[in-house]
Amino acid sequence: MAEKGLKEWWSALLDMIYPRLCEVCGTALVEGEELLCLQCQADMPLTDLHLQTDNDMHHRLACHAHVVGATAMYKYFKGNPYAALIHKAKYRGRPSIARLLARRYAQSIAASGFFNGIDMIVPVPVNTLRRMTRGYNQSEHIATGLSEATSIPVENRLKASNRHSTQTRRNAYQRWLNTDGVFHVSNAEGLDGRHILLVDDVITTGSTLVRCLEALHKVAPSARFSVLTLAIDTMH
Repeated sequence: MAEKGLKEWWSALLDMIYPRLCEVCGTALVEGEELLCLQCQADMPLTDLHLQTDNDMHHRLACHAHVVGATAMYKYFKGNPYAALIHKAKYRGRPSIARLLARRYAQSIAASGFFNGIDMIVPVPVNTLRRMTRGYNQSEHIATGLSEATSIPVENRLKASNRHSTQTRRNAYQRWLNTDGVFHVSNAEGLDGRHILLVDDVITTGSTLVRCLEALHKVAPSARFSVLTLAIDTMH
């Protein structure tokens, strides 16, 4: 009991010196809140795509691969304050944001059966130069958060070549050309016939995810796929 009381005292002292702030609105978080205040959590523009068998993500992911389920946590658009969550996780050294959001999202949709039958979680890769510059791959942290909530193992089966440049500020056709031949499977053993969950931070046109799905389908033609992202860009 004494140890618990000391931890609570120390935590309260740290909150006074370095107050924890909501990542969206900037207000101080209170006990029981993490990452987002209750108001911002309630106002998050959730998609409910996991409840729709033929949704906008399915349309963006049309390809040879058999896509069973496709979902995103929330809507992402210009001026949306929640877009900052992706930006901080991806560019500002805060991948723990992506991990926590993914874990929460998985917990919230697990009862729908979205994860039923999925054998592994495969994150969309970043190339070696980008990983060295950034220090991490945010999609791997998303995969880890999902795994923490579902106990589905994470397997890094995809690789990205170094010639892949950023997709930011490219239109749909440019994004498609930019990802041609970029992704390949590093280890195809045991993939055929499995149900694979491909994960990324945000889906825009879907070109990156489609290239990854096609690369996996090429070596595992009988595999089934589901796709999950933290956000979906509603401007595309």
